[in-house]
Amino acid sequence: MLSDPIITTLEKIVALHDGIAEPAGEHVLNALLNENIASLLSLPEEVTFTTITDVPQSVFVTYHSEVLNKLSELLAVKGQISALGVKFDGYLKATGFDKSIPERFKPQNGLIRFVDAKPSTTRYILCNVAYTANAEEKRIGLVSFIINEITGVTPVQIGDALFWESDRMDVDNQETPLSIPFDELLKLIEHQSGILIGKSLDNWQAKLTRARARDEERLKDYYNTISSGIRHKIELKNLIGDELDKELARIEATNRELDRKLLDIQERYAMSVEAWLHSAMIIHLPTVHIQCELQRKKTKRTVTIVWNPFTKIIEPLCCELSGEPVYDFYLDDLSAKIISPTVWTR
Repeated sequence: MLSDPIITTLEKIVALHDGIAEPAGEHVLNALLNENIASLLSLPEEVTFTTITDVPQSVFVTYHSEVLNKLSELLAVKGQISALGVKFDGYLKATGFDKSIPERFKPQNGLIRFVDAKPSTTRYILCNVAYTANAEEKRIGLVSFIINEITGVTPVQIGDALFWESDRMDVDNQETPLSIPFDELLKLIEHQSGILIGKSLDNWQAKLTRARARDEERLKDYYNTISSGIRHKIELKNLIGDELDKELARIEATNRELDRKLLDIQERYAMSVEAWLHSAMIIHLPTVHIQCELQRKKTKRTVTIVWNPFTKIIEPLCCELSGEPVYDFYLDDLSAKIISPTVWTR
């Protein structure tokens, strides 16, 4: 996984706009741009981007470069939604789950029982969330993740489902309402994008924190030196009366000036982030839906678990309080709600 945030952002933007991007090291990206993007950037369709200066025949990119500024205009687009289906030529086996389900899922205070399994389509929502972060400079970025519409699990992997373009096909039922309530879907998108954006900005935030601490320390040293000089003058001359009051007022004014300067530093290094759903793709995948019954004391409920043939795994369920994927979980007494161990032990 690339750690260079500029190269990572470029790779995602190029791929999102029908281009091909291939990292050639930590700080170099070879790209084949589509005609429109190449024209926008005034670059050839085949180009090498880099964030270091010693790569010949390459385009050097920083957060202040014209290339990134022009690409940020593409990220400003909001709410583009598309859909596609994917063919699976193999056989969707719907047997054997009566054994694998109780082996994979472990309710810590209840039971899980296999009921039925049958091939069925699962819609996966690929979300691309763009963001702009501002502090002492401006940075742009894009995070992507997939939500399983049936279980609400995110992030989830779909293997090589999108690898072969020849397996992609149009879908007719784009207007079919999602099974997950829209407000819950928005919460999932906001929660997961917040986690990923936070991780992508961790290094920059740490850098800002160190710079702020350094500047605060220098500022305190400077103004404390002034205050110490005034106190030394008071002691040395044994000041009293109006002269003492005058010097004490200078110390008070110095402290007020220090507080004001510290607030200025906090504002200078404070990071503000704005994020928006740039685009989403609803991917219709052939899967196996496994109906299972959860039981906590006398309370029972049926849940759907998904087996994805492209990853060959039984996907986890979702904690209904924290949203984290779980295989081990607890069930509450009221409605057998799925609760992760980390939430249960709080």
